[in-house]
Amino acid sequence: MKSIEFLKKYLNDIEVLDMDDEQFLNYNYLGGHIDSFGIIHFIMAIEEEFNIQLLPEDTESEEFRTISGLIKIIENKI
Repeated sequence: MKSIEFLKKYLNDIEVLDMDDEQFLNYNYLGGHIDSFGIIHFIMAIEEEFNIQLLPEDTESEEFRTISGLIKIIENKI
């Protein structure tokens, strides 16, 4: 799954995550891993990597808060 690999690498570049895949999928990265300025760069990187556009309803949804939810958003847009 390309999206999980991209997200894991991106977030590990900010701060190393010591967790297994299940923990990573349930991880709420907005809970302190990425600040408000960093989230803008994160969204732009996702849009560029997957050639999609994340809309406000995507980024304001509950799904956007966890990796598994974010993967669902990305896959639905691809």
